[in-house]
Amino acid sequence: MPAVSNPNRSPVFRLITIASSGLGSFILGLWGLQFGFGDGVAGMPAEVVGGILAGLCALAAGAAAMSFFAGVDESVSYVVNETHFDKLTGLLSRPAMIGKIAEAAQSTIKTGEPVFLIDIDIGRFKQINESIGYNKGDELVRAFAQRLRASLPDNAVIGRIGAGEFAVLYPDAYFNMSMDIIAERLIAELMEPYDLMTHQQSVNASIGIVAMPKDGVDPILLLRRSNLALQNARAGGIGNWSVFHPEIGKVADYRQWIEAELHTAFERGDFDLHYQPQIDLLKGRTVGYEALIRWKHPERGMIPPLEFIPVAEETGMIGPIGEWVLRKACSDARHLPDNCLVAVNISAVQFMTKDFVGMVGDVIRETGISPRRLELELTETAMMQDRDRAAAILKELTAMGISVAVDDFGTGYSNLSYLVDFSFHKLKIDRSFVSRLDTDQNSGAVVSTIVGLSRALGVHAIAEGVETESQATLLRAAGCDVFQGFLFGRPAPLKVENGKLRVAGASGTNRLH
Repeated sequence: MPAVSNPNRSPVFRLITIASSGLGSFILGLWGLQFGFGDGVAGMPAEVVGGILAGLCALAAGAAAMSFFAGVDESVSYVVNETHFDKLTGLLSRPAMIGKIAEAAQSTIKTGEPVFLIDIDIGRFKQINESIGYNKGDELVRAFAQRLRASLPDNAVIGRIGAGEFAVLYPDAYFNMSMDIIAERLIAELMEPYDLMTHQQSVNASIGIVAMPKDGVDPILLLRRSNLALQNARAGGIGNWSVFHPEIGKVADYRQWIEAELHTAFERGDFDLHYQPQIDLLKGRTVGYEALIRWKHPERGMIPPLEFIPVAEETGMIGPIGEWVLRKACSDARHLPDNCLVAVNISAVQFMTKDFVGMVGDVIRETGISPRRLELELTETAMMQDRDRAAAILKELTAMGISVAVDDFGTGYSNLSYLVDFSFHKLKIDRSFVSRLDTDQNSGAVVSTIVGLSRALGVHAIAEGVETESQATLLRAAGCDVFQGFLFGRPAPLKVENGKLRVAGASGTNRLH
């Protein structure tokens, strides 16, 4: 049944309504004539006039009854559409989906045939919506829903249960392959870029799965558990999926605690920056420091960035936290030698905010740092969310004199055409390749390819996560001369020593003035 936006009456209903109203007016007119002329109207005796009026009254009453029941029927249809179908996508609404889950639960109790509830989410949809505008956000949701419907069997039950969240009922009888293959194929299809009217939009997708009756039969409980599985999938990274298990509840509780504590921690001043040196072995000196955020909770101690940054992105706290990191790093940079830059990681969510370039400009002016000493590190995912807008932002940053590095290079998009479209100055070889250099020849080939690509593009390359002399030797053999990792220095805070600020634990070329 298609979704409707208002109870438009059909032509038949309007005709019946007008006819009954007109007939009623005619009868009232006749009664008026009889009242004015006495017992006879147009020469007809009172009994004849009374009979005519009685017949017309019956006809009017019948027409009115038809009008009433036609209206009731259309009103019921309207109410059903309003409450059972999502107006934007035409899919089932959340209340209707809960009803369908209840029906499926009852069926699986009787038959014993498992039914799977799949919870699908557009990653960081709130931030995407605010970034591209609500009209384009609606267009994205419609396109996502159409692709989701096309990716599933025709008789699969699909509903939209949140702004960017969808639920699917998938009976075991539909399965012709394993769940992991189905989930991975579905994620791969849903994460293909979407051609909107004005631009191409990339999204992340995550999936949480529960099974009936194993994981319960109560619709609300099942939705909660599928959402817990979804949160667990999100925590696992981009394009991930997860099946519910009881331990997930503990993980969700911890994430909720982080969400509740983030704002307080920010206001309390729990956050600090540690700096890790970047060494150019060819030049024999430190050429930069990467600023890395740390959260030291007064009761729980150090909380890893991988645990709180995704929550900050989902809740919007990444905005103030990210600006604080940039501002402090730029302020701290005055204690670095003039030939050292400071590198700051920029979240994909923060990068796509409407005032990002303006915010960066304000920080540069207020802290007095030279733009050429600031490097912003962005992942491929951040740049691919909206390629046209990302290209425009990168062009503005480059025009300001700011260096841009592609972080975790080689782990994101296989299509490297964006390297031609975007303005950037450095490729960071991901630690996953560096860590396997000793044992995997393919990793060595990838590293050599990235270094060669950087030279062909006229940009620099830096390897991160370098921990052993063997890795450093192999990287140099591949043509890479700039390194970052525990072998050359662990992240450490600034501290005052002999009246000067320096990175704790740094020495020689790592010393700060």
